Amino acid sequence: MSGGTETVNGWSQTVHVFDYNLDFFGPGTIDDPAWKIEDPRVRVGDRAVAAKAGLWGNHGYEAAYKMTFVDGDGAQLTGDHDYELTLSPPPPVDAFWSITMYDLPNFFMVANEIDRYSIGDRTPGIVSDADGGITIRLSRTQPGDAESAANWLPTPPGPFRPILRMYMPAAAALDGSYAPPPITRLARD
Repeated sequence: MSGGTETVNGWSQTVHVFDYNLDFFGPGTIDDPAWKIEDPRVRVGDRAVAAKAGLWGNHGYEAAYKMTFVDGDGAQLTGDHDYELTLSPPPPVDAFWSITMYDLPNFFMVANEIDRYSIGDRTPGIVSDADGGITIRLSRTQPGDAESAANWLPTPPGPFRPILRMYMPAAAALDGSYAPPPITRLARD
């Protein structure tokens, strides 16, 4: 099994990029072929890429990661524009989900005036719609209306990459039947 990616709505998911290999199984690891990379050439390469991108991560059954660099039109995400992401329904998880903001090219978290580096279902004060959906505003500056400000994830002035993390993902998050919608670029007033 390899850490190959599939891209839907601009979001890439690498369910197996953090799979353990045949050389090491830690406490709680599921010893199942579905979560092993048996080919040593693929295993070493995938683990090297995973270490460069995030040093360490969880098995797909513990956490699924989706990331994007582009909006719904395929344009690079950048702080020159404002965006929205409506998660309705929210990501299918048995624990929790969050979206964390990273700058490019360094992949550092983005310092901001409200000290918010991620937003998710556990964020205090987040506003959801009547169906439980959440619209997240991604922008450099704080939105003027209260609902958008409550659901604001600050971006850097330049290019950025948000990562959606789904902890204890439901089957739909792993089998590809759940795909987050594209990020929508907004017109500025």
